Amino acid sequence: MRALAPFAVALVACVAPSPASDPLPDPAPLAWPTVPAYDLAADVALRKSLARTHLDEGMDVHVQDGVFVLAARPRDSLLDDSAHRTHDALAALLNGRFSRLPSRAVTVYVLGDRASFDELCHERLGPACSPTWLGVWIKETREILVDQELGRTTLVHELVHPLLENEAPTLPRWLREGISALFEHPEIHGLAIHGTTNWRLDDLRRALASPTERELVHLDALFRMPDDLFDGDHALAAYSVVRFACQWMDSPGQDRLWRFYQVWRDHADADPTGEKAFADVFGKSPHDADAAWQKWVRSL
Repeated sequence: MRALAPFAVALVACVAPSPASDPLPDPAPLAWPTVPAYDLAADVALRKSLARTHLDEGMDVHVQDGVFVLAARPRDSLLDDSAHRTHDALAALLNGRFSRLPSRAVTVYVLGDRASFDELCHERLGPACSPTWLGVWIKETREILVDQELGRTTLVHELVHPLLENEAPTLPRWLREGISALFEHPEIHGLAIHGTTNWRLDDLRRALASPTERELVHLDALFRMPDDLFDGDHALAAYSVVRFACQWMDSPGQDRLWRFYQVWRDHADADPTGEKAFADVFGKSPHDADAAWQKWVRSL
């Protein structure tokens, strides 16, 4: 025991220094890298500068609502009309439909011919750019590209995508594409905006007549529609079904599209498929409402 005593004393002295000892310094705080706050004004200024120097010919630029940087070539004379249409569409879409503007800037390239659209699309997306597209929303760079060679068919469609991305990013693609496609040919009267029957009706009729696609043409099929269906061989059928489903929900006899969207948006965690939101708003399940939708579709 005597032989161990000096060691025990030394051990205690090591773990419990006497009050006379200098206190140990506090550890330095960890130096985490700081992430700069997003600067909307700086982003808008940068996007304006990039747009004005793009495609070797320069572009006219207009900023709408402090968020959307519209750019069009002077030779195409599209900027004024696009700015007015964007202003009118956003005013209506934010009137009891969407809750707010996007929090980050978006560049909107309005292109007057197919060659310009293809050039910019391939520059941004490479081989992923489809020859059938009339417009595209690129989420990663927050850019919209619109081909206006065939007329004013896709500008408002693409504007809807960043609105949805901003406030309902978890909703499935079928509803996001359906609401967006609804406004490919919108009627805007003051703060009212509605989609009108358009060229996708031919695709819907082809799907109804197709033995491989007719099963898609049901309201209850929407709620189990996979996102990648919009990129494959059945994309045209999928777009037509979701578009006319949304048009029916928004039609004078129903007028419940936006209530359905908002209920689902606000309860998406508890209602991931949206079927409960639909039943709450329409008073019946998608399956039970299908006959009414089918009758309406065949009346168009």
